[in-house]
Amino acid sequence: MPASSIEQTFLAQLTQQGFHMRSFRQRRLGAHPVFEISLAGGQTVLMWLRPTSSDSDCSQRLFESETALLRWLSSHSAVPAPHLLHVLPSSAEIPGNAFVTQSMTGGPIKDSYPTLSSWAKEQLVRSYADFALKLFDIDIPQTIGSISITSSTDELVVIPRICSANHAHAPGVFPTLQKYLEYLSTLKKRRAFTSDTGEESRFRAQASISQLIAHLRGHLTQLDERCVRRMVLAHDGLGDMNFMVDSSGNITGILDWWRNSTLPAILAADYPPWLRYDGINDPRFAAPRKSWLETQEESARLRRIYQGAVKSNDFYYTALMQGAQLRAAVGWVFDIEDDPCCARMRQWTLSTFGPPIGSPSNDNQVYHYIATGSFSAVQSPDVFQIVFVLSFNVFLVFKFLFLFLLSFESLMQVFSETLHTISCSHTRRLCE
Repeated sequence: MPASSIEQTFLAQLTQQGFHMRSFRQRRLGAHPVFEISLAGGQTVLMWLRPTSSDSDCSQRLFESETALLRWLSSHSAVPAPHLLHVLPSSAEIPGNAFVTQSMTGGPIKDSYPTLSSWAKEQLVRSYADFALKLFDIDIPQTIGSISITSSTDELVVIPRICSANHAHAPGVFPTLQKYLEYLSTLKKRRAFTSDTGEESRFRAQASISQLIAHLRGHLTQLDERCVRRMVLAHDGLGDMNFMVDSSGNITGILDWWRNSTLPAILAADYPPWLRYDGINDPRFAAPRKSWLETQEESARLRRIYQGAVKSNDFYYTALMQGAQLRAAVGWVFDIEDDPCCARMRQWTLSTFGPPIGSPSNDNQVYHYIATGSFSAVQSPDVFQIVFVLSFNVFLVFKFLFLFLLSFESLMQVFSETLHTISCSHTRRLCE
């Protein structure tokens, strides 16, 4: 595929920076365009493009966060991230960013996985366990957020979680998991309110989100306090195209570090993404176009191998085993697939936790709750539901007043016209 004018400009900049190119080709790696460049000295490097989205500030901050983290990982960690060589920032002439790294062997897991032997698949699980434990052991500031460009080669700095194309900027760093869950609840409700149309659909969505959050509040009390309080570095965007794998099942590279965050250990410890069949990946509740690399039965067997591979780290193993439901629930918050009224999420919540105690357990109770404003159908309604119902009732009152004023204005206009007609008629009679 020929390079575009923007890509050609970046390639020209590389030449000016001393990279003497012999040839280049575009490759399918990660979420954005990548060029594999052969240099005159025989070395091969990769140039990663990061286009600017409609939110240019967001794109710039994500790029800065990614390059800051890659620079730090290149100096301090054996995590298989691309080794950063050079950064090409955007300019007035180039609406985008790029950086250059050393080349990597292997290919994307989506292309390689079907060709792997059973032994290689087991080795891939062990290789992922090695990566996960290395990432887990990195010492970071103990707040929830994203890596800052102000991070030095000696110290990582955390800033408020940076937005992506589908999510809003966080108002600040979060000191606790509880504060982070409150933010996620607000985020999900805001997105559901804008994506659903109609009052009934919006209420269904808001009620479903409130029920899920109510369950999570109770669930947090059952978790190991260490796994809730300690923050670790995490990669939020692991998927089919950003794992580089060789034919023996070894992970040779992890891509797309613009989706990084610092999270409580209970959320960061997880199974390899291609083996997950829970939450939004559960076939009973997944989006229609969802696909899996591995069968459900084989995934269960390989997950047991993964448990054995990480069991030497008791802290990680505890977080992995205890956090399954919490991680699946958070996955629903970031799910961008079509889910009118949060129906799929609601069904998963009912299947996982059962009807919420002290909240409407079926739609008839919910509609009684909103129509009457009475909490007789429930013993202890969730605070989010109370706020939503009160807001909804206020909306109905204002809607009634608005319609009343419109009707009153029409009546007054008719009355005025009638008086005017009578007055004119009376004046003509006097003149006669």
